[in-house]
Amino acid sequence: MNKITETLQTLFSAARYSFAFCWKNSRFDTIARLLISASSTLILYATIYATGLIVNAVQGSMGKFKAENHSFVEFATGDLAKPVMLLLGVLLFGVMLGRLNWFFRSRWNQRLRYANEQQFNDHRATLDVARFRSKEYDDLEKRIGELPTSWQTRIWFSDEMLNLFTTTISFFLFGASLVTAKPSYAVILVVTALPMMIVEFYIVSKWWNLFQELVPHHKKRKVLEKPYKSVNSFVQALMFQQMPSLKRDIEINVNGVLDQYDEIRKESVRKEMFTHFLAIVGLCGVIVHAVWQIVKYGGEIGTLTILIAAARTFQGNLEAIVSLVAEQWNSAKGVILIEKDFLGLKPVLTTVDPVNPHFSGPPCIRFDRVNFAYPDTDTLVLKDVSFIIEPGSKVAIVGKSGNGKSSIASLLMRHYDPTSGAIYAGDINLQNIRPEVWADSASALTQDYTVLERTIAGEIASSRLDRPLDMEMVAASVRFANFEDVVDSDPNGYESQIGIEHGGRDFSGGEKQRLALARVFYRGTPVLILDEPDAKLDPESAQRVIDHVFALKGVTVIIITHHVSRAEPCDKVIMMGKGEVVEQGTHQELLAKGGFYAKMFERDKKRLGH
Repeated sequence: MNKITETLQTLFSAARYSFAFCWKNSRFDTIARLLISASSTLILYATIYATGLIVNAVQGSMGKFKAENHSFVEFATGDLAKPVMLLLGVLLFGVMLGRLNWFFRSRWNQRLRYANEQQFNDHRATLDVARFRSKEYDDLEKRIGELPTSWQTRIWFSDEMLNLFTTTISFFLFGASLVTAKPSYAVILVVTALPMMIVEFYIVSKWWNLFQELVPHHKKRKVLEKPYKSVNSFVQALMFQQMPSLKRDIEINVNGVLDQYDEIRKESVRKEMFTHFLAIVGLCGVIVHAVWQIVKYGGEIGTLTILIAAARTFQGNLEAIVSLVAEQWNSAKGVILIEKDFLGLKPVLTTVDPVNPHFSGPPCIRFDRVNFAYPDTDTLVLKDVSFIIEPGSKVAIVGKSGNGKSSIASLLMRHYDPTSGAIYAGDINLQNIRPEVWADSASALTQDYTVLERTIAGEIASSRLDRPLDMEMVAASVRFANFEDVVDSDPNGYESQIGIEHGGRDFSGGEKQRLALARVFYRGTPVLILDEPDAKLDPESAQRVIDHVFALKGVTVIIITHHVSRAEPCDKVIMMGKGEVVEQGTHQELLAKGGFYAKMFERDKKRLGH
């Protein structure tokens, strides 16, 4: 009984969420579909009723027309005329209703698909970087992706609920007809169907539990399938001859999943076979008894036809309702997963007492005893970090890979908040400035960047989509990033299309990095954070870019690099080691100390052949 209650509650909640989504985004079409669904049931009932009337009229007319020589006109205008005309009218109305149903269903689906995707995108836009990169977010993405209809679950479930609505109306309509004629028949059909309902509810709960258990297997398969869906991963897999091994591992993963689902299918067949047989026995008993009643006591065959059709439809509706519930169980749970869990996601960061700072220039930035561990972990990647970055200065944060440099960049952008300690912009704690507000003061070239398939000018200006495109600023950004050669190499110049998908050309890694640098510069923020800005550039391009960076005036530039040679012209150098600030000062001061920085600088000079 608990399983039945849980199932009904889940279905009701999922139906409520789905209907609210449909009502908000396609109200008129939803109403039209509900009305058509109800009318379709009435059409079915009217068709059976008219057929029964025709059978009764035929039965009553057979002897009379045999005994007397009547014409076809007299036959057609006699007792048969009305039921035949009724049937004809019902069938013609059904044709019209079918076309209208196609029209509204097609438009309803299309509108909801766009609305569905837009709502997900709008919700993602409310999240912060910390949430977007969290394990919780990734798990939900994978779980929703593995649903029978993935991110379209709400639409497909709504469509099935409309089918269920039609079937339910039919169930009650034919049930009422059956109860009126023979209440005992309805009782027999319901009682013999109860075991089928209980077994179905038991099986659907097992389906969902297994689905939950298999999420790690699905995530593993997604990783294995990446080389088939990503250019870089594909090149790597071919180069290392990984495809045969990947194919084998994917097959093992898929076969393991399928085997577990097959076990439930086999159990389902075993248990449902008997319960469905029992339901059919109940129906057969009702039909046999109805026929015996007509044979023994006499009666109209048309009425018997209506009674048998009502019993079969009633029993079929009951079976269809149970089957729909079973088939849509994962979708119902999926709707709740989407509505409550995914759309219920909140940003990780909280901004207490938010302020909108009005900096006249780049603010002083201060790290005060900052400790930081990424969400869902207890491992500190930054420990007791303190330093000051003066307004308008050029600062290098250097150290080996994995020593916390990029974590500092993430905190500077307020993609995350410190686990303890504080970061200040001027006198304001960064945790009191909303990330989207702080983004007007600080921008960054991160190591992981994406170049979208726009025109060159459009992509550079995409860092300021809130403003009209400024071609003078685009040109200045191109010069800053040493990107003129790429622009000049194409006859279309700034209107050159990025990406072969849209008829343009693909860019090299270095070209993409320079374009990304131009895009950050175009934003024009007083604080500029550059994480390995020359990682993919040739030495000549890298030097020109660095010269342009150090020529900037009135802008705080924070360069994050493991090449300490880039730190020499900086006003300040912060040396990181194992998540801690091990040294800080000017280039000359740190060389004079002869510590970590000095040794790393000497190694870098030898590597570069200086």
